[in-house]
Amino acid sequence: MKLLRYCVLLASFWVAGFAGAAVLDTLPTAMQQGGMIHIDVVFKDQNPGTFSSSLEFGGSVVPDLKPFSIWRPGDSVNPLKPWFDEIDPTQSAMQFSSRWGFRIDTDNSDPRPSGTSLGLRMLSSTSGLGAYFYSASGNGTFQPVFLTTGAPHDYVLWSGAMWHPYFTMPAGTPYGTPVSATFEFFLADTANVGDVDWTTTASAESGYSLGTQTITWTAIPEPSALAMLVAAGAAGMIFLRPRRRV
Repeated sequence: MKLLRYCVLLASFWVAGFAGAAVLDTLPTAMQQGGMIHIDVVFKDQNPGTFSSSLEFGGSVVPDLKPFSIWRPGDSVNPLKPWFDEIDPTQSAMQFSSRWGFRIDTDNSDPRPSGTSLGLRMLSSTSGLGAYFYSASGNGTFQPVFLTTGAPHDYVLWSGAMWHPYFTMPAGTPYGTPVSATFEFFLADTANVGDVDWTTTASAESGYSLGTQTITWTAIPEPSALAMLVAAGAAGMIFLRPRRRV
């Protein structure tokens, strides 16, 4: 089954190459990658049990981290965009997904106390995992957040509005590699600036309990890596095929 999946991916890549290439100003959205899935966060202004969370579909959906060359075969990234160095097939060619997102369960949550915000902290992650705030508005934004190199904090301050970061893994991360990240939710003692604020410094309000949640992905390598695996598999099948008797 894995070999068949490799062949399908390679076929789509080669066909797209003959169809002509485009230079794109935007990255594939979560819907274009297969649909949104969410961590639903509940905040209760009481102790104990201040924060709780659940995974949409019970965590049964595990998104793929794929390179741009699979999401958009034959296309490339506008070199003027801030995500060019990380995403373009000629550059770092990171594998990525934005299907996982955060949203507040407004039906079951209490209003936050004045002057506070929701804190999202990445406690741990698979080695190499990155996370970026992405916006296609204007010249675009691709800001490292959480534990990603260049991020000012391991947390962001969040308004509760639905947010889908772009998570990345290095190019060539082997097929089927399990990838995960664990997050902590806390009530921050400072109001956020904008829906997602990665620059403001804040601390956790005392007297409020925390919540945690882990999300997962599966790594899918770039077509050049797939080609070598397919070639090896095809050679193996030829070697194992019984010889015809004469």
